[in-house]
Amino acid sequence: MKQLCLLRHAKSDWGDPAKDDFDRPLNARGAKAAEFMAGYIASCPYRPDTVLCSTAARARETCAPLSLRLGKDVPVIYRDELYHAMPDAMLDEIRQAPDTAQTLLVVAHNPGLVLLAMALAEDPDEETALRIAHGVPTGGFIVLEFDVEHWANIAEGKGRSVFFGRPRDLMAEEKN
Repeated sequence: MKQLCLLRHAKSDWGDPAKDDFDRPLNARGAKAAEFMAGYIASCPYRPDTVLCSTAARARETCAPLSLRLGKDVPVIYRDELYHAMPDAMLDEIRQAPDTAQTLLVVAHNPGLVLLAMALAEDPDEETALRIAHGVPTGGFIVLEFDVEHWANIAEGKGRSVFFGRPRDLMAEEKN
């Protein structure tokens, strides 16, 4: 069994209109969410053992605190192909992941991330499907499970949606 985790980059800074999209950093809210999600993901049942990350600044900054918490034993592989990738391109990258990884995390961008989640999900429960279909907010975290031994064998419509969380909701739960 393989677990695929999808993490949308945290909230980016739009303050400098001259800055290229690829180079936009996180804003203060995004940095806070990235730190929180790093702690959450590193300690949750869906802790990745390999990470694929877009090379865009906001994705790298989202991934940085998580990489620190996961430690040097968890490789982070930066891929240009994940920057604004559509589902087919993301799936190509995922299918090339090392089979030694049981739980793979992809840090990337919308709209490709939400489209990929919807394409891969076999039959998500109605609440999860609606939340995903209405968009994955910045910092949103989705987990799908596949009954396969090799990443090359994951296919559309074959993943079980097992978790969807938004930083705002997870932070509120932690306070309670």
